[in-house]
Amino acid sequence: MPGKRDAAARLLAGTGMLGIVAAIRSRFARTVPILAYHRVLDVTDEDNYPFDVELISASVASFAEQMAYVARHHRPTTFAALLDHLDNDRAPPQGSIVVTFDDGFADNYHHAFPVLRQLGIPATIFLSTGYLDRQQMYWYEKLTHDVMTTRATQLRLLDEAPLAIDDGAPSRRSALAVVLRRLKRVPNQVRLDCLADLERQLEPPADCNGDSRSGPMTWEHVAEMSRAGIEFGSHAVTHPVLSMLDPVDLDFELRASKASIEAVTGKPCQTIAYPVGGPHAFNPGVQQAAQAAGYRLGVTYMSGVDVPADWDPFALHRLHVERYTDRHRFRAMLAAPGVFA
Repeated sequence: MPGKRDAAARLLAGTGMLGIVAAIRSRFARTVPILAYHRVLDVTDEDNYPFDVELISASVASFAEQMAYVARHHRPTTFAALLDHLDNDRAPPQGSIVVTFDDGFADNYHHAFPVLRQLGIPATIFLSTGYLDRQQMYWYEKLTHDVMTTRATQLRLLDEAPLAIDDGAPSRRSALAVVLRRLKRVPNQVRLDCLADLERQLEPPADCNGDSRSGPMTWEHVAEMSRAGIEFGSHAVTHPVLSMLDPVDLDFELRASKASIEAVTGKPCQTIAYPVGGPHAFNPGVQQAAQAAGYRLGVTYMSGVDVPADWDPFALHRLHVERYTDRHRFRAMLAAPGVFA
């Protein structure tokens, strides 16, 4: 949430120093920032929004403003273009930046794509391919909906003490955060069994699949966007935590998602963003399996920037954009990521 760094960003902007810092960085920095988004969506009443509000990276207006700034002050590019430069022993152009989205929500097509197309920004979208066209909600969104709309007054996860759920949105989101954090750190089959058990406990009042406020894009969307210059990478098939999979399931998630994307776009899928993306979500075994499956880059959800000449190609960092990232913080994050990311 907004805090000291936001205040510092506003101060730098007010004194004119932010523009100077940005100009110096643009001229001399060797890093290539990678922006991380999930969703671009307008939500006016968060308390009555029955899905994961933390996945909303920006309103439509804020995203348009951010991308206009990126187009004016940077050189948006793709991972394929970066790899081409490196393969030919050339440094990426000064000011290069990559705009990325995780999951493949439909609002990436309906809200973000028109902005990207108008400004000529070739973003990269990492798809959890098993959800596309089925119009089935991502498992974490379905769980969020069930918790936010249940009539149950408590839930039990594994053998832990029950979590109380009252009628207030803060209580429900607090319980949900505990559950999601726990589910992301257990073996995959345990997670799947827990999800089935939680659905029985929560007895959600309505099926949320097909709700226009949440859900995946379609393969038709992917094909159209690909023709317009949008790059697609893998976010696995079912959005599991890859480090929690056995070798057979890991290989399937990596190879099947890659094959589906290449079949629709007709272009190589060379980059994977590890679902969840924190330090526990991938490990050397996952990185080796990704390389064996034909990927050349692996993207985390750990904050930071990398120098392409020296980066670990299977542990790239990103700069997170959140719904409360105002214009000053956004610009400060790009000008001085070590301070404001």
